[in-house]
Amino acid sequence: MALWEKKKTKRRMSNALIFLLAFIVFLLVFGGLCLWAVVKINEERLAGESSAVSGFESSRTVSFTQEDARNLLIVTVDNDQAQGFVAVRADPALTKLGAAAFPRDMVVDYETSEIRLYELYARQGIAATRTALEKTSGVTFDNYAVITYDNVAKAVDHFEAGLIFNLPEDLDYRDDSLTIRMTGGLKTLTSSQVVDILRYPSWHGGRKQQANVQAQIVAALINQYMTEARAGQADGDFSTLVNLVKSDILVSHYTAAKPGLAYLASRNSGSICQVLEVRGEYQGSGDALRFYADEPVVDRLKELFG
Repeated sequence: MALWEKKKTKRRMSNALIFLLAFIVFLLVFGGLCLWAVVKINEERLAGESSAVSGFESSRTVSFTQEDARNLLIVTVDNDQAQGFVAVRADPALTKLGAAAFPRDMVVDYETSEIRLYELYARQGIAATRTALEKTSGVTFDNYAVITYDNVAKAVDHFEAGLIFNLPEDLDYRDDSLTIRMTGGLKTLTSSQVVDILRYPSWHGGRKQQANVQAQIVAALINQYMTEARAGQADGDFSTLVNLVKSDILVSHYTAAKPGLAYLASRNSGSICQVLEVRGEYQGSGDALRFYADEPVVDRLKELFG
């Protein structure tokens, strides 16, 4: 009997020891897992804080000057005739983009006489037109790009999502070459609708509004597609667009401008490019119609274009 009790006691001690050892192992494993989890959480938190701080600091330390600003002259052409003259300025130092349209009937000085922009382009080409416009407006253009309406449509098609555009009025027109009926308001335009709007001849604001729409279309494209979300496609976009234009833009020009453009894209919430109106007065009518810019046009443009 005593022997049996002794064996029973030993068995209980053995079971208790096994339970104790198992409990200790459990504590070590569970405690180790908890400690590992706490360490990982702290590491991730610190990494997140570090990333946030470095991102903030990098945005604070981005430094641009007026040397990084770029001015581009865009000339739109339809049926071999210049229709629009749009100046675009990208200014990362001021974190803004701007577009201004010079009416095709705007009078500029060329040699010893006055001539309208579209006439000068037809007779002397882009180089002479650019120089004359620089003298009249006070804006120096780093590059130019000439694009046909057909290639404007191809550019819109490249982005695949159409163009979000606030149409300022109802459009209703029909002749042998153009039929367009569209209600005003915010719309997503197809590429063909964009071209129809550029060609529309019956704006309530007349030829001046027809000119301003050129700048509004350019600004809408920039605001919709020059974004941080599309930064990874910037090189492909440049390659496609530069092949749709006649231009003096080189890869080296794009490379030099790319950091500033990327910075502007990162700050674009959908309205970074503003449209500036070139004020002036139309004189004459019909084929003799001429637009004379106000004298302060240079100062007003310098507010945007530097």
